[in-house]
Amino acid sequence: MNIGLIPMAAKPYHAGHHWLVERAASENDRVVVFVSTSDRIRKGEKPILGRDMVRVWQEELEPIMPGNAEIRYGGSPVQNVYKEIQEAGEAGSEDIFFVYSDAVDTALNYPQKNRIRYMEPLYSLGQVRFPGEEDPAGFTRGEGSPDVSGTKMRSSLEACRFEDFRRGLPAGVNAENVYDILCGGVNEQYLRAWVRAVIAG
Repeated sequence: MNIGLIPMAAKPYHAGHHWLVERAASENDRVVVFVSTSDRIRKGEKPILGRDMVRVWQEELEPIMPGNAEIRYGGSPVQNVYKEIQEAGEAGSEDIFFVYSDAVDTALNYPQKNRIRYMEPLYSLGQVRFPGEEDPAGFTRGEGSPDVSGTKMRSSLEACRFEDFRRGLPAGVNAENVYDILCGGVNEQYLRAWVRAVIAG
């Protein structure tokens, strides 16, 4: 069986992420999407809270996922990929795992030394592959994949530019609902998160 593994922070999830999920679903028997539920708090940016993104996933994103895709929430998405492959190796799996991300993220998150340390014996047996590394242009934003980025999406949220934000979302979601969840009224939790980020410098 071919299994696609996709780690993502996805704060927020956008059309580029969805393109990756759909591509993996079309190329594999089964796909596992590992989703971070931690808060994204950066100085100068509107915080995106993990609980808000979980709500977006449950209300808007799960319904548009391909039928062979499974969502797993929590923990470090990249570490969860390593763990999935380690456990499969320990069980003597004959499955082939395809780890999806662009070439830059692949090199950053899966350096050769970590593949040898954490993905054996499957990596040496050719049972772990990296499509973004095998076809860099096909996974490059604006070339093979949609020209949308998390940075642009967060900027649209920060400035409350709904139309710009909507254009970056995948088809099939209620853009107003996603926007309201992530950019709705200022609440106490948002203010506390923002103050913590400012104090932390």
